[in-house]
Amino acid sequence: MPFPDIVPELADGVARLRAHAAGDIPRIVEQCTDPVSIRWTTVPVPYVEASAREWVEAIGREWESEKGNRYWAITAADDPDGRFLGAIDVRPKGAGIATIGYGLHPEGRGRHLMTSALRLATQWWFDQGGVRMVWEANRGNFASWRVAWACGFTFEVALPQMLDDRGHARDGWRGSIGLDGDLARPVAPWFDPPVLDGERVRLRPWADDDVAWVEPGDSPAHFMPPGSEPTRETFADWVLRRRERMSRGQALHWAMADADSNRALGDLMIGFHQQEKGSGELGYFLFPSARGGGRAGAATALAVEHAFTPARHGGLGLRRLLALTLADNDPSSRLLERLGFREWGREPRFCAREDGTYDDARHWVLLAPGTT
Repeated sequence: MPFPDIVPELADGVARLRAHAAGDIPRIVEQCTDPVSIRWTTVPVPYVEASAREWVEAIGREWESEKGNRYWAITAADDPDGRFLGAIDVRPKGAGIATIGYGLHPEGRGRHLMTSALRLATQWWFDQGGVRMVWEANRGNFASWRVAWACGFTFEVALPQMLDDRGHARDGWRGSIGLDGDLARPVAPWFDPPVLDGERVRLRPWADDDVAWVEPGDSPAHFMPPGSEPTRETFADWVLRRRERMSRGQALHWAMADADSNRALGDLMIGFHQQEKGSGELGYFLFPSARGGGRAGAATALAVEHAFTPARHGGLGLRRLLALTLADNDPSSRLLERLGFREWGREPRFCAREDGTYDDARHWVLLAPGTT
């Protein structure tokens, strides 16, 4: 059949995927000139009506080619007029593998349309005999990853200079789902740090403008893994790496902030290991000017309470918290003792100091209240 009759219509109760039409052209231009689309996709710049017209004509030729890419316009399932709200495409690569691409018109965002569209298009590919769908995006495009995450895609890798963005090599993300995957649910949690308020401190998400509060770290080099403490020059990537870890269910990161001024004082995290369900590892650091006022203790107490609060009440529902300090880090060890942690073991010659000697590690544990 010729285009557009060859295009199968796909629908659920939220989204409907249909063939593109000439009437979509003005809204395609609106989408492709939107700043968000320009930032995160490879639409040509400038993008004019002739660009959209040529694209719709090319879509028709692709559908009429046996091995062509497959494109759909996205509309709301309950819209009888089928108003264009975005696009999604499946690009076959051979051996049952395809890549997926998608984008929404500004009016289509925040309505869960793309999650439905991705499930529909991916299931269509599997129904055609496909075995794997691959998702790629520019590093930092959390909106795109959130859609793929919700549809059961596994985040596989972040690669430097992986994507061609209008002639510029950009860092990229890649994930995929196989025929045996579950399109209905994520494979790992996504941690969004809740705001926790105490009398003197607040735990809140890191913000991009917190770079203004970053101070040079002065901790002994063996106290912190390389890159753990940001500088003003590395802050953007440092925050991005923490957001990546939260989106993959690996950790929960907060900015420790002053309760009155909201000034960022340091980082507090709970890390997770998939092999140890219900267990988390506590870690933190303070900028030099924030030390000595009891803020670290107040902030970690908030985190501990949240960790042990049952999930049904908005907490993490953990059964235990672990921590590690070095033998010559007395302030952190005393803080853990005040919180009720107990030392369960020492690891001799754990890491090298700058002078060539070695420091031991002290391992700590705190069980949830009522746990024996």
